[in-house]
Amino acid sequence: MRTRRIPSSGEPLPVIGLGTWQTFDVDASPASRAPLKEVLQTFAGMGGRVIDSSPMYGAAEEVVGDLAHELGLADKLFLATKVWTSGRQAGVEQMEASMRKLRTERIDLMQV
Repeated sequence: MRTRRIPSSGEPLPVIGLGTWQTFDVDASPASRAPLKEVLQTFAGMGGRVIDSSPMYGAAEEVVGDLAHELGLADKLFLATKVWTSGRQAGVEQMEASMRKLRTERIDLMQV
């Protein structure tokens, strides 16, 4: 997959990312998540790393976090999410909630 470097770090990132709006907003049932697990596995297998999500996308952050852990991809992905709230404390709480749902201690790109 074609990549471009982040100017400040030199880290190469694929030019194509995976958005999670609507498609990853599913329940916890294996039947609902199985197709998404396959999509994520195929995406990563083809060199994909960038996953974009948001607290506004329903269960998407939690689904991505769970599936990435099940597939052993959690430390291989470049995770991007957003802050959709006002005020410092509310923003911090939303970022912490996103990290819990994504099952990570870091967010690579936080869009404020």
